[in-house]
Amino acid sequence: MKGKNNVGKRNKWRKSMVLALALAGGLLFNTVQPTEVHAEETSQQMMDKKAKIDTEVKKLQEELKKLQQEIDEKVKVFNKVQADIKEVDANIVDTKKRIEQRSVILSDRMAAYQAQDNTVGIYLNAVLESKSFADLMDRVVAVKTLMDADQELVDQQEADKANLEKQKATLDEKQKELQKQFQELQEKESEMEVKKAENEAKSLALKAQIATKQEEERLEAERKAAEEEAARLRALQAATPVVQATNNNNNSNDNDNSDASNSSKANNEKSEQKVVVGSGSGTASSGDAISTAKQFLGRSYVWGGSNPSTGFDCSGLVQWSYQQAGVSLPRTASQQYLATQRISASEARVGDLVFFSYGSGIAHVGIYLGNNTMIDAQNKGVVIESLDWWNQYLVGFGRI
Repeated sequence: MKGKNNVGKRNKWRKSMVLALALAGGLLFNTVQPTEVHAEETSQQMMDKKAKIDTEVKKLQEELKKLQQEIDEKVKVFNKVQADIKEVDANIVDTKKRIEQRSVILSDRMAAYQAQDNTVGIYLNAVLESKSFADLMDRVVAVKTLMDADQELVDQQEADKANLEKQKATLDEKQKELQKQFQELQEKESEMEVKKAENEAKSLALKAQIATKQEEERLEAERKAAEEEAARLRALQAATPVVQATNNNNNSNDNDNSDASNSSKANNEKSEQKVVVGSGSGTASSGDAISTAKQFLGRSYVWGGSNPSTGFDCSGLVQWSYQQAGVSLPRTASQQYLATQRISASEARVGDLVFFSYGSGIAHVGIYLGNNTMIDAQNKGVVIESLDWWNQYLVGFGRI
């Protein structure tokens, strides 16, 4: 009897345990299940957010891609004008050669005629000295041929001289067109640099929204740096000051943020401005950089070129030349302007960088050689030239 009671108690205990486990299971189900659903919703939200951010980042990339396509089209036009100029140059050389060769022949003829009484006398004697009618006819034909040949030479000479003038006019137009394309390309580069920095900051801000805490801190620091760079480039593009002959040394970038209307007024006065430029001695590194740059004199201008294998644009030549001298510089003219110390024109010395603008941002840069000259890569290639013409676009000087 006692054994049966024990068995009953055990069964009752087992039933209690089963009931307890069932209740625990129910409670566990009721508490855990909602948590799993919530986690699933959070994950989906994060995926949606990431997809949205990826789309926004892609739009920023598309903006840059579109701007790059515009630049590429301008490069094609620039290269076409360059090719046209080479063809016109070659035609001018050929025309000049023909004129020179023909001038020698005509000069010899003129000298022979002047040795006689007159040209008609020579031909008249040739006819009168004929020994027969057949001989007379032969002489008449010969004289006619000579007279026609002389006239043809003169006509050809006049035609080539007229053609040469037309070719020179065409060359002048093409060179002006090339200069215009060169300026537009430089301005587009400034625009591209601002857009790159702005979009980089936006992209980093978007990516930080779905980053881990550690990644978020890194992305935030990079975003701030990109925003600062974008702000500096934007201010530089919006208002470009013109250097004054009386400028004092100023290490700040206050000029970068000059009022746009003041910049416009200064631009209107550029052509009347007499800029006094110094010619102080350069450093060892600037001397090495200039020696490197001079090795490429005559090399054609290549948009985006930054080394001898590709060719050079203006900032590419400056960057490469100083890199060979052990000095690191940013890639673009705008960035090089921001990376150098502002100095007055009167304090300029050999090896300083000289910067120019066509109205929107820093568009061109060269290496100052002293005596009012610089070496630069421009629309006609790598050249040493006077600053006289460039003074109308002069922004200022930068010391490395």
